[in-house]
Amino acid sequence: MGIDPGIMEAAEIDGATKWQKIRYMTLPILRPTIILMTLFNIGRIFYGDFGMFYALVGDNSMLYPTVDVIDTYTYRAMRVLNEYGLSTAIGMVQSLLGFIMVVGANKLAKKFEPDSAIF
Repeated sequence: MGIDPGIMEAAEIDGATKWQKIRYMTLPILRPTIILMTLFNIGRIFYGDFGMFYALVGDNSMLYPTVDVIDTYTYRAMRVLNEYGLSTAIGMVQSLLGFIMVVGANKLAKKFEPDSAIF
């Protein structure tokens, strides 16, 4: 939506093919947006869809070895085992790892595209 149609028309007049327009015009224009969206979502790597997994598994212990994710394990440790400290520690480590991933990816993004980094 934010790409100037005049640029595409000029490339078409110059004889650029569709793939050349994508490679040399569209992707470089969209690169900052792609980097920013990746940085926003990279911290969510360690999070699962709690609602979906808990709805499927529930308290069926036979399924834990194959479909258990960090979020459901944390919930189960708090609710069933009454280990509030363990649940808090798991959540904090999960958040800390996500933060480290975001900071690392931001440094990498700053190296390749300095204007696209978050901070």
